[in-house]
Amino acid sequence: MKARPGATPAPEGAYPALSQPSYSLLSARSPGGGRKSLTTATASCPSALTTPPAWLKLIKPLIDQLLREKHRHWGVIFVLGLIVAAGCASAPPDEEIPSAESYYRRGLELLEGQRVFLFFHDVNYPRAIEYFQEVIDNYPYSDYATLAELKLADVHFQQGHYEEAASYYQDFVELHPTHPQVPYSIFRHGMCSFEEIGDVGRDQTPTLDALAQFRVLLDRYPNSEHADDARVRLGQAIDQLARHDIEVGDFYYRRGDYYAASRRYRQALEMYPDHSERVTTLVRLGRSLMGLQLYAEAERIYQQALDARPPGGLRNNDRKELREFGEDLWNARKEAS
Repeated sequence: MKARPGATPAPEGAYPALSQPSYSLLSARSPGGGRKSLTTATASCPSALTTPPAWLKLIKPLIDQLLREKHRHWGVIFVLGLIVAAGCASAPPDEEIPSAESYYRRGLELLEGQRVFLFFHDVNYPRAIEYFQEVIDNYPYSDYATLAELKLADVHFQQGHYEEAASYYQDFVELHPTHPQVPYSIFRHGMCSFEEIGDVGRDQTPTLDALAQFRVLLDRYPNSEHADDARVRLGQAIDQLARHDIEVGDFYYRRGDYYAASRRYRQALEMYPDHSERVTTLVRLGRSLMGLQLYAEAERIYQQALDARPPGGLRNNDRKELREFGEDLWNARKEAS
């Protein structure tokens, strides 16, 4: 390369010719003659090793001119500086790690849902479950992890997944027996079974499970804010179980099997003495005993029915059945004598 007028010629070989300018230089000479590694130059900005941005093409003529000058090492350093600066500028900032509280509150916000077309309420349950699970997995010793466990049970309950919800509520009670939300968990566990109660003619396992949970709640936490609701549900579960036995007794009675019918009526009275149809059950038991010609025992049952004092008082239907039963018993005794 021809030197400029007045310039001191450079020693031969001091600046080896570059066959073609390159933007992927892996090393460059420093002003002191040593070799400076690009890895060292960009250690603080790893993203500088990525493909240079498109705007470098716009200043390519300037870079070419610098690389052809006598002090081309300054041009190389300039290029490296641009690449490092571009890499640092494009490096994403460190993201703040979400806290247990932020995950938990995001889950709650999703459970609130959003209204669609003014009529439908859309709730992203899977996403809410993910947020609550993040709290449990990443912050297992946080207070929010305990609350997230309970919320997972609630989410399954709201979706109608009662078996899964019951399992979560049971785990919560066992893992946190002194937590203030234990009464709530017991009540909701009972409600999981209560929601699965079917017709009186079907299997009554869900009814028995609900009955057991409500009784546990009332025995342990009689003054809980959920106690009143539990008493109402308990009464409904008791009536369901009693009606199951009564319907079976009615079936035998219609067939004329008064002994089998009387056994079912007795079972309903002994196991569920507080069921709301106690007077009706006593009357049907008495009629079954009349069918067996056990008039003395039938009279004793008739007297119990007269003495019964249901919480809501005798219904009109109860009074009618009692009156008719008394008349039929009187006539039967009269004919037998």
